[in-house]
Amino acid sequence: MSAAGLAIRHAPDPAQAEVSHRESVQVIESRPGVRQVLLLTSVETARPVGNVVVVLGSGGGGFARNPGDGVMRVQGGFAAEQHRRLAEAIGGAVVALSPPTDQPVMDIDWRLSAAHVADLRAAVAWSRQRWPEADVWMLGFASGGMSAAVAAASIEDIAGAVLIGAPEEASAQQPASERMRMLVIRQGSAAAGGLSQTVNPGRQGHRTWLRIEDERQERIGTLDDWAAVGGRPFGGKETQVVDAVAGWIVTGAAPKAIR
Repeated sequence: MSAAGLAIRHAPDPAQAEVSHRESVQVIESRPGVRQVLLLTSVETARPVGNVVVVLGSGGGGFARNPGDGVMRVQGGFAAEQHRRLAEAIGGAVVALSPPTDQPVMDIDWRLSAAHVADLRAAVAWSRQRWPEADVWMLGFASGGMSAAVAAASIEDIAGAVLIGAPEEASAQQPASERMRMLVIRQGSAAAGGLSQTVNPGRQGHRTWLRIEDERQERIGTLDDWAAVGGRPFGGKETQVVDAVAGWIVTGAAPKAIR
């Protein structure tokens, strides 16, 4: 099952204004008798894939079909076209991860479990086998951010994690490796207390903070709440968020705020 699409790079090379993407579905066995579905979006290029982002949705973590194009996406995550944009900007691939077949709804307790870590390890191992030269990053929305943080605390060979609207305890997780980077994105003028970058005092994990401001937007408490009502978070600023995430992955820098 696959589909092809085109996207425009946010900072296009004049010689490459259009880039082809491949979208497909892969099923893996993450634990004995337990399966997970991977929704893959990758850039068609002669160059080796440089970065892979494993995406973990909010809420229960299930999949939903995009009514606009019929493409499946992670519930509570970016729309399919943003996966294409992110894959192109990082020069690689986006892997959206479904819940395992034995845990169709993932609550916080499950996301902290050893079984969930095993599932995350399986997704990372599959990604590294498919793209051996790439750095693998975890990206989670809201409660999915807890999964991304748990991965960073448990899997030494990932490059880092992006936490979008995650619980406070997620950003307090200690990284498994001193070389890891973490990007913490929160909504509201008070997010991260105005800090742009800091170093975790408990360990040598480098963290960058980014806040998203939009005073016009009606407030719904969390990204999980947005997913429940079918809304779009960030006041329609998903593209700016994707670009900031991609820039941070590639360069290590991010703006202090998106307004």
